Amino acid sequence: MCLPVTNQLVRVRFLPVEREGFWGAVVVLEDMQRAQEQAQQVKLAALGRLTANIAHEVRNPLSSISYATELLKEGGHDPAKERLLQIILDNTRRLNRIVQDVMQINRRDRLQAEEMDLVARLPEFIDNLCRVENVRRDIFALELPEQCTVYFDPGHFEQVLWNLCRNGLRYSRKLQGSVTIRVRFAEDGRAQLEVADDGVGIEAESVQKLFEPFYTTDAGGTGLGLYIARELCEANGAKIDYRRAEQGGACFPHPVRGADEH
Repeated sequence: MCLPVTNQLVRVRFLPVEREGFWGAVVVLEDMQRAQEQAQQVKLAALGRLTANIAHEVRNPLSSISYATELLKEGGHDPAKERLLQIILDNTRRLNRIVQDVMQINRRDRLQAEEMDLVARLPEFIDNLCRVENVRRDIFALELPEQCTVYFDPGHFEQVLWNLCRNGLRYSRKLQGSVTIRVRFAEDGRAQLEVADDGVGIEAESVQKLFEPFYTTDAGGTGLGLYIARELCEANGAKIDYRRAEQGGACFPHPVRGADEH
């Protein structure tokens, strides 16, 4: 059942009590969220071991295939053969990206949260992203409060934001201010970070599948970016969602904990 006001999920048990002619019962309310979190941690630990083993076993043959293909490409100039070899290389690289993304799931249970100053950190993050992606800095617009300190694992935070910003950049018009990163405060006082773009948005039938693993509308994507972002957010006590942006594209509100909440 759910408790009124808080809507917290609990399990109710009644334990009979009878002593010296008195009969009654003790009502026990068990916090199901904590039990679910413990079960989730056990599952994640097992998943981490599995993904690590799979990644190791897949990477070795992938490296051999890539190396052999590169050697074959150097051996001749037959256009038909080169085209087939390029197909092999492209697909081995895509498989390697999938392996790298799957390995990110294994990071969820390695939580080392700390206080972060978003007002100082976000401009540095955007400068680094623009250098790596080789895009103009003015494509990104920042809307920040005077101060905002949150509690989050820095590595997780950067991975989530990197995925969201690269998606926004990919689907935006790549004009000045096409991707907006906004920090605002919700009614409950929690900081909320939004990444919005001015693209065409996401079709209604795709919205429900956005955070499912391996779902993608991009032929070159792995379909794991948003799934991993959600997993890392939940590990840090945050949530991620989608809504249509005011300028017509996609917006991903990403609430994060304030520094006084840990």
